Amino acid sequence: MRIAQFNALTGQRAATMLATCAAIPRWVDTIVAHRPYPSVDRLIEFAERASLCWTASEVARVLDQDLVASEQRTLHGSPRPSQGSPGPGAIAQGRTREFRALALHHLEWLFDE
Repeated sequence: MRIAQFNALTGQRAATMLATCAAIPRWVDTIVAHRPYPSVDRLIEFAERASLCWTASEVARVLDQDLVASEQRTLHGSPRPSQGSPGPGAIAQGRTREFRALALHHLEWLFDE
């Protein structure tokens, strides 16, 4: 997708697209509200800055939802456990950074031409 196409999307469609990267409503809403972006690089920079405010509980909520929705997917080549997922307080800061990096990588991929 080109940045002009993203800027022209309805707010709901842009939000749906961003939620595939990280379903953190506060982050998605902030990015959508800040449109238009002059370039993909500026969008990525803004998205990264906005992601620095993610809390461990927001990330845990997304990961828990993902676990429930796709229990059979694998993480690093091994099956995810089907019982007991970590609570919001159990998500380490490193895990949040890893999730942030993956989300931003996915966002870049969406705009890869």
